[in-house]
Amino acid sequence: MDCFEVKNNSSLVRVFHAVPDVQAVDVYVNGQMVFTNLAFGDFTNYIYLDEGEYNIAIYASGETDQPAINQMVDIPSQQIFTVAATGDLNDLSLLVIPDKITKSPSQRYSAVRIIHLSPTAPGVDIVVNGDTLFEDIEFREGTDYVDLNPGTYNINIVLNSDKSVVLPLKVTLNEDKIYTLYVIGNPPGLRAVQVIDGNTYVCR
Repeated sequence: MDCFEVKNNSSLVRVFHAVPDVQAVDVYVNGQMVFTNLAFGDFTNYIYLDEGEYNIAIYASGETDQPAINQMVDIPSQQIFTVAATGDLNDLSLLVIPDKITKSPSQRYSAVRIIHLSPTAPGVDIVVNGDTLFEDIEFREGTDYVDLNPGTYNINIVLNSDKSVVLPLKVTLNEDKIYTLYVIGNPPGLRAVQVIDGNTYVCR
């Protein structure tokens, strides 16, 4: 794909639907519908938003009466963000996640991070090919990016309370790509969504 140009007065933003109790949604920015029928576990494309403060409202698809989430979000310039709708029906909010523009892809390595967005899962550890890479990642928290050799990895999401594996994954990582693994859903229906982040495609 073509590279993203990061402009002086704007940032690139996409929206991720990570609320397990909510069906498809429409996304409004400052009262205008920008994305429609976004399903649980799906991402929008990136769009440019000028620097500033925005009202982002999330409605059940086709409805306009009562937003599930109605939140102000501050967008600085020259950054890349994923705005995730998170939580459950009793605790809904947007989480602004920087897709760090300072992180560059490498022709020798792949980069990956994990973000915990399961509302009812406790803190987890991240075990990669048998080695614990990160510990005690709580809901709405994430890891830093780590560089790994390209290839296929066994990544286990492990409860840090009793070290039981709640989500075993087999993940393929390619060179020159920057990934996030989002853990979503509720036990026992946890799943992971692997996505390429926008910092992979910044014009450099």
